[in-house]
Amino acid sequence: MNTAVLLDIDGTMTPPRQPIQEEMARLLGRLSVPFHVAAGSHLPLLQQQFFHPLYDFGFRGRFDAFVSNGAVHYRADYREGPSLELISEFDIRDYLGETDYAFLIQVLSETLDLPEFQTHLPLKVAGERIVYRGSMVNCSPIGRALQELAEAQRNRAMFVEFDRANQYRERVMAHLKRRLARLMEERDLTITLGGQTSFDIGVHGQDKTKAVTALIASGAQRVVFFGDALFDGGNDAAIRVMAESWPADSAVKVEAIQVESWLDTMARLRELGFAA
Repeated sequence: MNTAVLLDIDGTMTPPRQPIQEEMARLLGRLSVPFHVAAGSHLPLLQQQFFHPLYDFGFRGRFDAFVSNGAVHYRADYREGPSLELISEFDIRDYLGETDYAFLIQVLSETLDLPEFQTHLPLKVAGERIVYRGSMVNCSPIGRALQELAEAQRNRAMFVEFDRANQYRERVMAHLKRRLARLMEERDLTITLGGQTSFDIGVHGQDKTKAVTALIASGAQRVVFFGDALFDGGNDAAIRVMAESWPADSAVKVEAIQVESWLDTMARLRELGFAA
């Protein structure tokens, strides 16, 4: 059976917001089946986190990359240098139109400014909290630091603990779903948890399931996805739902595997016989 491995990046192939490690990069070069990636972040962030270091660690193959929560498709060819060819893209701003897009940004900004959703010291806000990423909008209550240095990592870790203790993002997401109910119904807007600190606002179908359908269209008979956010509300959940609802009698198979870290991903790849 023609099998393709599909991998999330942040938290699945790399430590959160950190570059891919050499051990993982070398394992990707030894896989017995083709691999491709489906990532939540957009290309500028992923260049330093994944694409550049993968080449620096010696990977010289080819793969497809579906970024911006899967809605932007690149073909990567590293045989003669790190080359990325844009295959297709989707723009949420064009899709919504200026009126609905402006309303979306207004609701996000107003929500973050509500007293009940304020973060407090020692948590800090660094960089932009609301970022347009072409196919989606990313909203991070503590902002996006330009560089993930030690201070930013400590701030991220504190937010993760704060979020777990207070169900902060779940409460914010519930509020956003009420305020954006019209867009969710009329324009198929989706709101999911992005990584450890943020939300991804996208459009149904313009997500990581596009990677699965593209790989099947290119000849894959079995697609095995690995992700750290297959839970309800996670930005990998759309693939889990697709796999769960996939016809049992189909000649094509779709599988979704929850992992807890990049080390867990390596272990699961070996367990399934995809890597030595």
